[in-house]
Amino acid sequence: MDSLNTDSPNTSVPPTDPRLPQPCNYNPRKQLLSFMRGTPVVIPDLQSMISHWPAGVNADIDRLDADVRSRLEAILWAPKDQKRLAKMKETNLALFGASWWPSATRYEALRIATYLTLWLFLWDDETDSIEYSNLTNDFEGASAFRQETLAYIEASLSPNSQANLPLISTNPLITKFGEVGEALSRSYTERQIEAFRNEVRQYIDMCEEEQRWQVSAQLPMVDEYMRQRMGSGAVGVLLALTEYAYGIDLGDSLRSNATLRAIWDEANRIISISNDVLSVKKEIDNEQTDSLIPLLALQLGSVQAAIDQAVETTRSSIARIDALEKEILEEYASDGPACEAIGKFIGGCKSACTANVNWTVQSPRYKLHDWSADGVLELVL
Repeated sequence: MDSLNTDSPNTSVPPTDPRLPQPCNYNPRKQLLSFMRGTPVVIPDLQSMISHWPAGVNADIDRLDADVRSRLEAILWAPKDQKRLAKMKETNLALFGASWWPSATRYEALRIATYLTLWLFLWDDETDSIEYSNLTNDFEGASAFRQETLAYIEASLSPNSQANLPLISTNPLITKFGEVGEALSRSYTERQIEAFRNEVRQYIDMCEEEQRWQVSAQLPMVDEYMRQRMGSGAVGVLLALTEYAYGIDLGDSLRSNATLRAIWDEANRIISISNDVLSVKKEIDNEQTDSLIPLLALQLGSVQAAIDQAVETTRSSIARIDALEKEILEEYASDGPACEAIGKFIGGCKSACTANVNWTVQSPRYKLHDWSADGVLELVL
């Protein structure tokens, strides 16, 4: 796998290294924004890179859309939430869920998986969106919110602790996880619950690290950012639902198999990087620089060079998954049930990758309109 090259000298931005002592009024984020704004960039056709992977939409999308809208209205019912409600409806989370899990074995599994996605979007905004929350610049308050959330999630995943849920939290942006936790506790084995719980813990820990960087005066280096991004993007949490959505149990041996875990990690990398590439305009418009393309541009001295390197890393991860899939299926060729479970799991990872790109390019959230006939996107930041 080609890795992101973080060693290239910075020749253009910023004129001073943000890790060195700076004048008291120095702001590396404002300087980076100033460098990037107005820059014309070209984003290659990411969809064509994964066109050989499965891509579909679950036939129950209309039913799912009605349920998602009802769920959103039940959570964001207050008058102060109506603008947020409209934006969330516009996000089209039904398409997200129906594309991520196009072959979910039961509608209930599709609905619960999509409800988790909805919950993640709303929960993340509590510590990441100045527009909706006062916790964005309150690290201590946000840390307490995260700890309350983790306690609630762990109790909801344990049938013996679910009676205590009202004592742990009454915040609807936390308690709406309850239905997801209860559904998983009914369907997953203890080991599957443990694997899911570990991904949730990693997600919450990395959200804390992300906020720690955002409230600091420094920008993270690319390797520091990617380590955090692979957790704070919640991709691992959603991939941990693959067994639930497709009605499989990999078992302890396969779940800990190094090759299968490498496929999981590469899928996470593809989704995380492609999302950062496609969201670059939205991020700059929102004055957010703590993401991959701005940080790579800081080191490479060029926004286009940053996009090109990120795309090549994605291409390498796609090729690596294809090679690893062949390797693990050959390894288990004599075990029919294992091969079937492996095939479903890898198919789920591939569907997640295609779904992420296909949903992103259609969502108004990302402000992507100027596609050429060959799928290339030209933007002015």
